[in-house]
Amino acid sequence: MLNSNSIYKTKTIKFKTKYRLEFINITKEVKKFVKECKVKTGSIVIQTHHTTFSVWVNESEKNLIGNEKDLGYTSDLKLILDRFASPNENFSHDDVRDINNPNGKRTDDLPKPNKDGTIDEPRNAHSHAHGLMLHTSLPLIIENGNLLLGKWQNILAVELDHSRERKLTILVQGIV
Repeated sequence: MLNSNSIYKTKTIKFKTKYRLEFINITKEVKKFVKECKVKTGSIVIQTHHTTFSVWVNESEKNLIGNEKDLGYTSDLKLILDRFASPNENFSHDDVRDINNPNGKRTDDLPKPNKDGTIDEPRNAHSHAHGLMLHTSLPLIIENGNLLLGKWQNILAVELDHSRERKLTILVQGIV
C-alpha cells in the first residue's frame, strides 16, 4: 500500500537492435532514471516486452560479450549460448506450416499468411532457448538513493534473435 512518502514510476525505452546476441549496456540510463525518481529505499523491475529480448546483470567485458566482427573471434557468451542451442539446429518451432511446407509442425502463434500463402516467420527457436538462460525481467534494489550494484555489475539488454525494434520498461518503486 502506498503512503504519501511512496512513489512508483515507469519509463519505457525503445531500441533498434543491430544483430543477434547484441549486448546493450543500459546501466547509465537506468541509474539516471532512479536518480530522477528520488527514491531513497526501494526497488526497480526491468522487463522486456519480447520473448527473445532479455535483460541481464553481468560484466560488460568485450571477451565475454563483444561483437564478433569487432573482436575478430567469437565472444565467450556467444560460444556458450550457441553450444546450448545452435541457430543451425533443426527445431520443430522453425518448421512452419504454410503453402510451401504443408506438412510443417508449427501451426500456432504465427503471423497471418501473405497473399501468396507463405508465412514470414524467422527461424528463431534457438533464440527462445537462449531465453531460458537470459530472462525477460529482473529486480534490483535501491539503497540510499542509489542502485545497488557490485563493482563490475552492469545492466545489459540482450538481443537473442535478429535486428528489430525492441522495448523494455523500468518500474521504480519505493520511499522518497
